Amino acid sequence: MEAVETTGAGGSMFSLACEGLKLLWHNSWSRDKIQAYAKARFRKVVEHAFYNSRFYREFYRGLGISHDDLACLEPSDLPVIDKDVVRANFEDICTVKHLPTGLRSQIEKQGEKQDAQEGGLVVRLGGFTIVHTSGSTGKPCNFLYSDSAITQVEANMVRLSVGGNNKIALRDFPIRTLFVASVGRGYASTALALNGIRKYHSKSLILNVQDPMESWPEKIQEFNPNYLAGYPSCVQLVADMQAKGSIRIRPKKVITGGEPLTSERARYFQEVFGSDVIDYYACTESLALGAGASWYDGIYLFDDMNYCEVDELGRLIITVLYNDAFPLIRYRLDDVVLGFSRGPVGPLPYTRIDKVLGRSEEMMWFRNPSGKWDFLHPLFIDDLNVPGIKEFQFVQVDEVSFRLRIVPEPGTNGESLAEKAREQVNGFLARKNLSNIRFSVDLTDALDVDKVSGKVKLVVGALKPESDS
Repeated sequence: MEAVETTGAGGSMFSLACEGLKLLWHNSWSRDKIQAYAKARFRKVVEHAFYNSRFYREFYRGLGISHDDLACLEPSDLPVIDKDVVRANFEDICTVKHLPTGLRSQIEKQGEKQDAQEGGLVVRLGGFTIVHTSGSTGKPCNFLYSDSAITQVEANMVRLSVGGNNKIALRDFPIRTLFVASVGRGYASTALALNGIRKYHSKSLILNVQDPMESWPEKIQEFNPNYLAGYPSCVQLVADMQAKGSIRIRPKKVITGGEPLTSERARYFQEVFGSDVIDYYACTESLALGAGASWYDGIYLFDDMNYCEVDELGRLIITVLYNDAFPLIRYRLDDVVLGFSRGPVGPLPYTRIDKVLGRSEEMMWFRNPSGKWDFLHPLFIDDLNVPGIKEFQFVQVDEVSFRLRIVPEPGTNGESLAEKAREQVNGFLARKNLSNIRFSVDLTDALDVDKVSGKVKLVVGALKPESDS
């Protein structure tokens, strides 16, 4: 099993706790005070970008917006941007005048596959961090964070840890976080797991879903985590082990992200582990968007960290308020949210949504050579990295076969791409002890877009395992 354990002592727990308590204080504010605070921060971000970002200065001036207009602008007065705009204008969006040379070289090869243990998940150098999207529905896109922005994200985790029924105490240190997910490149929550907690005398153990499940129980029990984190579908695997008696752990917090967390699954995690459950909502563009929790309904968006809006289709539009190095102003995500409400709802003063649509992909379950069920997680499959493939999609056929559909970039040799993809997938299957699985690689001009999410689904027709009892 290829797990990663990290420890470190590079940061100050005291300063982090102070920042976290400042954010916690905002939980007690009135809704009006939070909204006024967010609006004031929005205008500061716009003004900062106008003076320090070539892109925004030229973009807004081209629309007739001058310095004198900034103080009275409403968010809706400014245009929406998206990933294509960021990809085409990365350096001009940056307010950092001189990026470190190492970072610049990493930007230039943003789509290249790197080993997670060598820093491939994120690139950190000279006080800055680059996180990039995986590119499963298009070309990868870079986003830059300053160290102060990362600190705010880490402090926000302190805010979340203080709430609930199982509060973290001094006896719980050092925090031991078991992170269950693909160790693929560019996932925001993985970036947090690797680069956040290592600075604060904390430990993390990452279970790689690429590895056979038989090796998990001993590692999990030996580590004995007080935090359990990962994609809900992956945490489910650990919960099932607990329910069957294969392991016996008592994490105080279960933190999920990257996929929607159903109420049934959240209750199951509570019952099996006796834990508080936090449904953490983050993305590459903002590593701290919001959270749901087992002690309140819905998901609250952190208005003190992002100014949030929705468009006519229910897609979330964010302005990041904590990252001066790389301003994102009225940036439209692909996520569709339900129940967006600015009014005071529930125990917290922040904007509330019912749930997020369009972020869930299903696992593909297969029979291994021994006839037992094992899985390929879509976020592990998402590491498929063949230059020249524009998009790809897996279609499960049955319990021992699937089809890989790929869309070549114009002007590329489709048959050559198919052969390279076939080699990589064979490697994935061999590592997972699923070499008995048959698959085809099919070239196509386009993939179907999911009607709800507006995204190309990475997996279609995923099977669920039948009982072996």
